[in-house]
Amino acid sequence: MAGTADRHDDDGEGAPRWVKISAAIAVVLVVVFVIVHLAGGGMAGHTP
Repeated sequence: MAGTADRHDDDGEGAPRWVKISAAIAVVLVVVFVIVHLAGGGMAGHTP
């Protein structure tokens, strides 16, 4: 059964590719959200 090891092309960490991609997208969205707020933009309705 030497061919069974070649069935998976990931790095063997156990997490499916879609989980890694979803996590990367979530991190990017959070970083953009934080940058926008630190720059003073967005959610302008919160200021009195």
